[in-house]
Amino acid sequence: MYDTDKILQKLAELSGDLKSLHGNVAHLQDGQTLLQADVKGLQNGQHSLQGAVKGVQEAQKSLQETEDRRGKLLTGIADIASTILQEQHAQRTDIRSLHDQGRSLHDELHATKEELRSEILTSRAEAKRDTIDLKAAVVRTLKSHEQRIDELEDAAGIPHPDEN
Repeated sequence: MYDTDKILQKLAELSGDLKSLHGNVAHLQDGQTLLQADVKGLQNGQHSLQGAVKGVQEAQKSLQETEDRRGKLLTGIADIASTILQEQHAQRTDIRSLHDQGRSLHDELHATKEELRSEILTSRAEAKRDTIDLKAAVVRTLKSHEQRIDELEDAAGIPHPDEN
């Protein structure tokens, strides 16, 4: 009932549609291949990005460890500097104390020196008086002896040797 021409025409149309469909399928397959290549590229990019992120994380971790070490070193240096400053302060206090003691000893030494000088001058004056007293006593004794000798010589009739 159908007309063969119509069937042939429909077959021709269907054949054209089929060819068109085949072209579309080929085009879709090309698109799919391109999409698969793009997906593969994206996956490679993702892997590369993950590697880069991992590298950044490792670098960040390394920087954090370095920062921690530096923080500990700075804390240690600050503690050492504090200890040094405390010791230096204590030494300054000791030096000031020694300086004060030295000044006190110097003052005592000066006072002792002056006292000793005074005692020496007093002792010299006493020694001088004692020497003068001794000389006077010796001179008196000598005169007394001379006088006695003169009297004995006169009584015995002996001439004086210094009167010749």
